[in-house]
Amino acid sequence: MVIENDYYIKKKNKFMRDFDDRLHAVAIFLNKKYDMKESEELIEKLKNEFEKMIPDIPFIGGQKNPTTLVLVKCISDLAVFRVLEKAGYSYDEIGEFHYNYSMKIHEERKAILEKAGRDSSQYPFEAAYKDYQKTLCENTSKKSFPFDFVMEYVSGDDKSFDWGWNIHECAVQKAYKKFGDEKYLPFICLGDHYEAEGLGFGFTRTQTLGFGASLCDHRFVKNGKTPSAWPPHDLKEFKEEFFKGNQ
Repeated sequence: MVIENDYYIKKKNKFMRDFDDRLHAVAIFLNKKYDMKESEELIEKLKNEFEKMIPDIPFIGGQKNPTTLVLVKCISDLAVFRVLEKAGYSYDEIGEFHYNYSMKIHEERKAILEKAGRDSSQYPFEAAYKDYQKTLCENTSKKSFPFDFVMEYVSGDDKSFDWGWNIHECAVQKAYKKFGDEKYLPFICLGDHYEAEGLGFGFTRTQTLGFGASLCDHRFVKNGKTPSAWPPHDLKEFKEEFFKGNQ
């Protein structure tokens, strides 16, 4: 039997390496505001903050659950948000910073997919990927871990959308609440739009848990175009009281 917090402790070095691989994108935007020495000091603070948080990440099945990596990545984002707040960034400034480094990472991801001969705008619509998502949703319905996602696969009509999820419970929301930082959840929700914008596929949503709704209704639109979601005020899901009110 896996002792829950042991999983993250044993995998700490891997998670730190994964975080380090993404920090070059963060550094690009720190360097626009700070000199090299100050940027390097902030990067070290980011690493220390994330390392400190790792043992407290809620266990949702470890490597047997693919969304574990999603959760860990979102906790690393939270480490960035926390350090930027301590450095004096406003709530909106942290959100813009997250948009910028997220888009840089997606730009690089798109280039990697294209180099491998794959169209980044089509990967969510590949049959194998959709079958994988169906199985994943079925597994989450078992509610094996209280901090896990609970997702429902939604088949599309081939007109307004191809397929989607209804997310009834969000592991990231539960974890951010546990860490006392649920105010930053809207940034993670917006990240779904950033991925679609960066990789070039169509994505729509009218409501999210992070903006106070009862579920997230993700919809993937084949051959669609996703507009920029920053600033987010014109999005259907956006609710001012869950954004400005968090400052």
